[in-house]
Amino acid sequence: MTWQTPLFVFLHSQSTRPVVSFVVFKMTNKLSYPGLKCVLEYLEANLRIHITARSPALRKIEKSIPIHLEFLMFSDNIGLNDMQMRVFYNNQIMFRRGENEYRRPYPMDLEIEKAVEMLEEYYLGGRMNIYANHFWVFNREVDSFPKFNATTNEMTVYDCLLDDIVQYINPNSFPLKELTIDCIDDLNHPHICSAKKLCIELSEEQNFEDPTKINSIQNKDVELIYDFLERTNVEGIIRHWMENGKETGTTFAFRGRDGDPTNEIVTDLRNEFSEISSELTGVNDQYPNGTPGFSIPLTSSSKILVYGRRNSERFSNEELVLNVVSSQADDSTMEMEH
Repeated sequence: MTWQTPLFVFLHSQSTRPVVSFVVFKMTNKLSYPGLKCVLEYLEANLRIHITARSPALRKIEKSIPIHLEFLMFSDNIGLNDMQMRVFYNNQIMFRRGENEYRRPYPMDLEIEKAVEMLEEYYLGGRMNIYANHFWVFNREVDSFPKFNATTNEMTVYDCLLDDIVQYINPNSFPLKELTIDCIDDLNHPHICSAKKLCIELSEEQNFEDPTKINSIQNKDVELIYDFLERTNVEGIIRHWMENGKETGTTFAFRGRDGDPTNEIVTDLRNEFSEISSELTGVNDQYPNGTPGFSIPLTSSSKILVYGRRNSERFSNEELVLNVVSSQADDSTMEMEH
């Protein structure tokens, strides 16, 4: 047992209030290691850590057993599923679940940096088989990470470079199902280009940077999130595609961070491209109460669909869509009237 262990064993063994409700297990001494391993592996992560903190024997093997998470966050807080933990001043640890928050003092006089190091090591250090559906990293110095390895489907990386984080990610995670970033300096990075869906949160400064960075995006499913969405953001991409072409099946969705209405932008774009546009009907996800969408010819065999839609997965869910499709689209799905 390392010197770091007693601090967090104390926290988990003293009170169930910040962590989990009471759960009673009836075990016999006949439970084999493979059986115990299976029980621990698929136990909810916070409950698992809470239980093993009470057993020296379980603590010896717990970190060697794969752990499954829906959500793993690594920032000023550590987040495991719906629970967050954070070191506070005055020798306190904060536990938060939803709107409920609980702080518990720990029985050591430590510098806050050392307490943070111990907290991270206790929850993540030495875990080489973490399976997290979504891994979220924000504003962290990578050199301070404990040693761990995570396999994930989705990643969100803020205020960090992806290359700095990759060393903690199992290569089997790539290509990612979804990747969210806030840095556009290296959009040609292989793990960015290979993401099945790429979400980019653009700051106000990035909005006015060289547009060739956004135009260089190679992904076919892209979401661009602006501090404030403007017509020029969308029009610039349309004109770039008209001049340089774009692969059929590409979809770009645009939205403002504060839910800026897209209806006015669609109207302005209709007027801007009125001489070459065609009316659009039959698109199933088109927002029915907004300005009707339209299409613009791209090549002799493809066109750009422009329309607004609702995205039920987002809190600010009104967005504008550019979709490159074949000009020979099935008339039963889409009717075009010039």
